[in-house]
Amino acid sequence: MKKHFSARRIAVLGVLLAAASVTFLIESLVPPLLVFAPYIKIGLANCFVLFVIVCFGAGDAFFFLLAKNLLTALFTGWFTLWLNLAGSFCAYLLMAGLYAAFFPKVGLLSASIAGAIVSNIARTSVAVIWMETPSLYVQLPFICAFSIAAGAIVGILTILCIKHLPERLTNFQ
Repeated sequence: MKKHFSARRIAVLGVLLAAASVTFLIESLVPPLLVFAPYIKIGLANCFVLFVIVCFGAGDAFFFLLAKNLLTALFTGWFTLWLNLAGSFCAYLLMAGLYAAFFPKVGLLSASIAGAIVSNIARTSVAVIWMETPSLYVQLPFICAFSIAAGAIVGILTILCIKHLPERLTNFQ
């Protein structure tokens, strides 16, 4: 089945991209929540990625993810691009895969939590490579516990958006 690319679809994706980018930029202004791991964050912009996976499909979500990371790198600096790409791409792969293969047995909340855990593990791995400090992996139990809470927040927000937004904004599949 051929996807229908309409001006409305592209406009909604553009608005979602702008909202995700602004959310990311605002979150980047917040001091680190984990002092011992300043590269770890809640990832509220992943609400938009998960929303796009559900409402537009995994293909559109992949390009959405790339655009979001490149756009936000213009404002936060290119050195953060690798941390953000690693976390976003790993979370995307897991969330899109779980949604495509197991939904509704695996719900959006579970997919979001799994995505948050994998995202923060990937970000930690990039930090280990970047700083040449394998001892950072000692933080993973704390980071994974934080990721469960962060993923739950993102998942709940996404579920609320899908449930309460008008159907004309969520029906693009």
